[in-house]
Amino acid sequence: MKRIKKAYAEFGRLMNEEQIYAQPGITFKDICAQIGVDEQALNKIIYEEMGMNGPEILESFQKLLNL
Repeated sequence: MKRIKKAYAEFGRLMNEEQIYAQPGITFKDICAQIGVDEQALNKIIYEEMGMNGPEILESFQKLLNL
């Protein structure tokens, strides 16, 4: 459980600080691979914490780029 919490924190850092969502063609699967975490496990904790799944959050951030 501790490992997935770290992965969740790293996802947040990549989205907020590194703005990984701005990379052309980046997917949630790509981000999970970069973090080194199972996609389903990270998606589960993201949903529990935020009420949205990882791909939805990524898509929301990407839509903000186009405003």
